[in-house]
Amino acid sequence: MAIPITIAVPTHNRSQLLAATLQSIEALHLPGFEAECIVVDNRSTDDTSAVVADFASHSRVPTRYVYEGAPGSSCARNRAVEEARGEFILFIDDDALAEPGWAIEMLAEIERRQLDAGCGMVLPRWCQEPPGWLGPSLYVRLAVHDPARLANASRSECDTLHNYFSANVGFRRRALDRFGKFRVDLGVVGGNPMSGEDTELFARIMAGGGRIGFVPRARVHHLIPPERMKRSYLRGKSFAFGYGSALAGGRHHNHFDKLVRNAVRLLVAAVRGDAERTVYHELECANYFGYWRGRLDLILRQGRTNI
Repeated sequence: MAIPITIAVPTHNRSQLLAATLQSIEALHLPGFEAECIVVDNRSTDDTSAVVADFASHSRVPTRYVYEGAPGSSCARNRAVEEARGEFILFIDDDALAEPGWAIEMLAEIERRQLDAGCGMVLPRWCQEPPGWLGPSLYVRLAVHDPARLANASRSECDTLHNYFSANVGFRRRALDRFGKFRVDLGVVGGNPMSGEDTELFARIMAGGGRIGFVPRARVHHLIPPERMKRSYLRGKSFAFGYGSALAGGRHHNHFDKLVRNAVRLLVAAVRGDAERTVYHELECANYFGYWRGRLDLILRQGRTNI
């Protein structure tokens, strides 16, 4: 019996990259499966609608275009959930390419392990040779995996929150009905300093007794353009993730000793000439400052509310 699958692609002003993502969806192996594709256009001003219309006109995967006027990645993802007809909803970013077996591998692992959600492997697709300091310990800052490290890791080491990225995730629909969708007060909205909406949802599912697992054979290749290979970009993302984690609430590790520890290790790494570890500890400090900026903003908001 066919299992209905919805492949959801939230997008914003990336029509050229989106076209390649859609072609990778067209090339998926889906034997015996009924599938649909939904592209949620989050206020694009380019030719996204035309690109989707052209693809839909000839694709073997029925494709629908949906316009979401509320800004933000969370709004786009939640709209995809509302529009989806599938029992399983698989998300892929608009700058990622799926391998032909991506969907089948994701569904097989979700079913085999009876998961509420599965997060697949996200491999970096470099636009150019990365700088020498951008080593594997920093890949998580780009929301991509280090396959060499994971190849030798145990299942428990793989099934951890820091390995879960929304660029490659599959949900059972009933899990989203049970645990809720993405928080709209988190997530990228233009240039705002908020991030971590996917991490918050994954943590919420786990805290509520749900099952999430890493699916290494469900692979996508995520584009890393030159502007993301800069320390300033990574500092901004680390700050944004810290800021978002403050808004998300819950336990945190951003105590003062973290700042001191990372500042000392940064200096030691710099003296030793270890550029990768220098940047690593610099980003940990940026995360710390982002968190406490978020906490300050929360206090100020609560103060205004009480006036």
